[in-house]
Amino acid sequence: MKDMNVPPKTHLSRLSLMLVAAAICLGLGSIQAAWAQAAPDPATPPVQEVPQAVQLVERYSMEDVSAEVTRRLLGLPGVRGVERIDGAANALRLATHAEVSVRLDTLHARLNLAEVDPETELSRFVGNVGALLARNDPFKLEQLRVVIRPTAAINAFELQTATGGQANRVVRRPFTEGLEEVVVGDTPTTIALMPIGRLTDLNLGMAQAFDRARANTVKELAGLTWTTKDGLLEADATETYATSLLALDGIWPQIQKQVGGPLAVAVPTRTILVVGRADRARDMSRLATIAASGEGDPGQLAGKVLVRQGSVWVPR
Repeated sequence: MKDMNVPPKTHLSRLSLMLVAAAICLGLGSIQAAWAQAAPDPATPPVQEVPQAVQLVERYSMEDVSAEVTRRLLGLPGVRGVERIDGAANALRLATHAEVSVRLDTLHARLNLAEVDPETELSRFVGNVGALLARNDPFKLEQLRVVIRPTAAINAFELQTATGGQANRVVRRPFTEGLEEVVVGDTPTTIALMPIGRLTDLNLGMAQAFDRARANTVKELAGLTWTTKDGLLEADATETYATSLLALDGIWPQIQKQVGGPLAVAVPTRTILVVGRADRARDMSRLATIAASGEGDPGQLAGKVLVRQGSVWVPR
């Protein structure tokens, strides 16, 4: 008896062939589908592979550059301070004898170029700033002069020009009551009060600076003209340093001989100096009127007559 649970061989073989054929069809379909997905469309141009953009790494931030330039600028002669303009790292203002500001954008860009040597660029930049300051520096030995200024005005100047919370101390010394003798740097366009830190730059002590400035001022005033008006001597008011004569001890014996008696002067403003006799009431009265005329003037010096006693001037 035939076993009914076992299909005839012919049935098995036919079934196997059908399964194999189905598998082959499925395989071909998968391969065709994959090929169709991967193969480019002949009507569409091939996509070119674009290399990933190179990201340049910033070697020096603007903060780095600003901090380093500030450090180097503070080492230049005459630079008392460096501050950022409106808090921006790329713009710096120098506290010096003139209004000087620098921008760092170009320097920052160059420092981040691979082929640039940072030290060379920084040295060149700071060197150029230093050369600019040196060309316009009023505090050269031959340019030093002395002036007489009110003590209150000098005190105010030192505070107004402070930097970093530090007052801008200038080369000064008491002259007489309410007045100071101050060393300045002279240029064709300005008279600059000399910061005390510049003594080191010029290799001078305080006394040496005053000696040199006084000697230069004597030469400056060598051609000063005088006029006589109502018995009083008047120095040329167009001479910038006329009132600096007060500090030049060597000239007063000659003037005393010319006046013929003890000396008294009125210096109401920076440009007016009038000389008379201290022992003559008429001269003293007129000098007092002249001295008082400077009240309210921005360049006011002394509101009292100054009388020479020995080598000093005493208000009266």
